[in-house]
Order: sequence, then C-alpha cells, then structure tokens
Amino acid sequence: MSLDLNEYFNLGLDSTNNPIENAGMQNVFRTPVDTSSANLNRITFKFPKTGLLTADSMITLQPILGDSSAATSTLTPNLVNGVIGAIKRTRILVDNKVLVDLERPGLAENVKLYSRHTQVELAEKEYKLMGNQFRTQTNEDGTEGFNVADTRIVKNATGNLTSCSKNIILQENTSKVYGIPLRHLGADFLEAASLPVFLLGHREMILELEFFADCREYVCSPQTDTINADSVKINLANAELVSTHIVLPPDVEAQEVANMARQPVQYPLLDTYVIKGVVDTSTTDLDKTKIENYRINFQNREVHNLMMCSVKNTITGTAIMGNQFATSLGDESLQLKVNGLNLFDRPISTQPMLYQLTTYSEDGRTLKIPYNAWAVTRQSLLAYQQPAVASSGEYYDYRGGFHYIKVDLSNANSGVFGSGTVMKTACEIEHSITPRTATSPNQKVKMDVFFYATISKLMTLGASQVNISY
Repeated sequence: MSLDLNEYFNLGLDSTNNPIENAGMQNVFRTPVDTSSANLNRITFKFPKTGLLTADSMITLQPILGDSSAATSTLTPNLVNGVIGAIKRTRILVDNKVLVDLERPGLAENVKLYSRHTQVELAEKEYKLMGNQFRTQTNEDGTEGFNVADTRIVKNATGNLTSCSKNIILQENTSKVYGIPLRHLGADFLEAASLPVFLLGHREMILELEFFADCREYVCSPQTDTINADSVKINLANAELVSTHIVLPPDVEAQEVANMARQPVQYPLLDTYVIKGVVDTSTTDLDKTKIENYRINFQNREVHNLMMCSVKNTITGTAIMGNQFATSLGDESLQLKVNGLNLFDRPISTQPMLYQLTTYSEDGRTLKIPYNAWAVTRQSLLAYQQPAVASSGEYYDYRGGFHYIKVDLSNANSGVFGSGTVMKTACEIEHSITPRTATSPNQKVKMDVFFYATISKLMTLGASQVNISY
C-alpha cells in the first residue's frame, strides 16, 4: 500500500518558494530506501541530484502491527503530531558533512503546527497526510474537553467506551501510509529557498532517519487498551522519499556549474538542534519551589531562538497523546543571562507572560491551544472547573501537555546572519518551578529537558568540496 499523492496535492500544499527566472518543469521523484537496519530502526535515502529541491518534498511511512497474525487493532497514531512522533532522529548529510542533525523533531514541530494553523485546519486537512487530529471544545457545563464529534474518536451512548473510526494501524496491506514533509523534520529552510542539488555533481546528499523502538512514543489507544513497546513498528521496506524538484533548462544548469567553478555558491540557512538537560522535582513537595539552573555553551554561534520543554522518560500507553507530551511543571518563573546580561529586567513569573514569549518567537502567531492544555498551575486549578474524570478521560490525557516556552533572541535585522544574537559567553537559564499536582500531569517526577536552539549556518558549495560553517 502506498500514499495517494493526488490527495496530497489536492490539499493545496504546493511550493512556497518564490518564482525563479528560466524555471523549467516541476518533477516528483519517488526514491526507495537505500539502506535499512531493523536492529537499529534506521533507514537512509539518497536524494536525486536534479534541479532545485523544494519544500514540498516528503517521506512516506507506514506503521504496522508488530504481531503479523493480528487481525484487529485499536491503535492509531497519536492525535498531536501523528507519525512525526515516530522519528527519533533526523540527519541530512551533504558530501558526508552534517547539514541537519535534529532529535525528536516532533516536539519542535508542535509549536509550529499549532501556531501557524488552527485546530480546525489540522483536524480536517493535515490528518489525511500525517495522522494528527487534536481538537478541543467547551463542554455544555462550561468545562474544557476534547472534541470527539469532529475527530476520528467515537464514543458510545453513555460517553464511556471509545473507539477509533479511521487511521487504525493494521497489517501492511490495509494500514494507511502517511506523508511527512521534510520541513517538519528539520529542513524548514527549504521554505525560504530551494536547495540547488544539481550543483552537487558526484557528491551525495543523504537523508538518515532513526525511529523509536518503543511504539508508545507515537502510538495511542483511544479505547485505553494495553500498548506494549513492540505492538507497532514502522514498515522500513515500504518507506519512500518523495522529493519535488524544479528542473532547470540544461543551459542554465551548465552556466551555474561553470560559475561555481569560479565562485563557490553560498546557501545560508537556519538550523535547529537539541541540548539535553534534566529536571527533578520528585523530592519537591507540592506548593514548594525548586530552582533549576542550566548553562549552555553555544560556542560563539548566532542564536535566533531557544525553546524548552520537559518530557517524560518513563513511557506508558495513552489515549490520544503518545509521549508527544511537553509537561507543565506548575507555576514557573524564568530568567536568562545572555552575554553576561539579564535578558529580562526581572524574572518572568506570570504565566500569561511566559505564554506570550512563544508568540513573540513565532512572529506574533500564538499557540492555538486552550490554557489548561498549556499549563496546570495554582490559578488554573482554582479558577477553572475541571470535568469529571469518568467521562472526560481524553481531557486529562492532554491536560498540561503542550507546555512549550520559546524565547526570541532575534533583533530587528533581516536575513540569516546578523538577525540573531551571537553568544560570546555561555547562556545561563534560571528556571524556578512550583509543582501543584501529582496527577494529570504528574509534576513531581524526574524528566528530560530538551532545549531546541535555532542557529545561523552557512553551506558553501564549491567545485571540489562542501563546507558547512556557523
């Protein structure tokens, strides 16, 4: 079974690149897996070196049941970011030099998905491609809840037993194939400018994907059935790279190759990578404050923004989220010291201001999620009526699971270089945490903290070599 490309292009997801002079036709290449390893859960692809690689390019993935004899299933991709959550690490290599190296791209994309799109757009369109379908509502009693009617989850008349009407994960011949655009896997620089892969010549450009061995990272069961680590796997043999290329006239390509021999071609881009940390509130009493301090050495790189989120390192089965869950830790305050100076006049301790930081980093586009999905704080527990657990299990499954804090470090300049902050000294982060609850979510636990930094990078294509610098 393969992805229906007609469905993809009917969604209007065409190229966002600016028109170019003397452009030729646009071709789509379907490239099979170059190498694969079931033991390492890893596959690689070689990009076709034709014309200009555009942002429409994507990979296709098919999740299938681990038990080849099973005929039924209640499992489906998580409703937050779909099959993106299955990818543990993405790497793009150009002439064996690392252009992109991003771990857990799904967490970074959640901010972009839910700030650049409304929940309606994601639930009605994107789910056909990626399998995500998260949508909330206000219940009749005024409480917040998960919108079952407009998603693929189905409840019976009593409102208790749930099932899934679409996107059920089954065997290879019946399980759906999903498509993930490369811009969701760390290659969002393709939205700014197409990559001239025809200039690579004999040099290879390779896409390497590593998947989670534990399917509970990206799979959920709305019926809350037991999910084992090996209940689902990615069908490595059926994966494809579907790349879209603008094919240039032969005389234009020949002229550009000749120009490259005299003057190397420079391709500036914004790249994102992860710095890992730990937060431990397991021994902190509720309503007591703990301060975590982090120190990140950016090695003189130009940083545009920094996002932080806390993720559980103990995985269990969930109803809708999988482990694509950025945990709210309670009431917080934040202060950053950049190049020896405090970024804020005083630590930001009001939760609306922390929420607004992400809006500034996304060019004024706010996260389109309700407050209880973003944070569980003293104010939210006191001011908002909470629905009954028995009939609103999906609400408690996502409550406090979209807690992303993204700090904008750019300035008023434009362009890749010169518009960020050059980190001449280590960045110091003071994060003050006051846990408020131990259930839905558990704020008294040891978790991983991921810092996603967006930096300036420059790839230089010469006649005989490729250089990547910061």
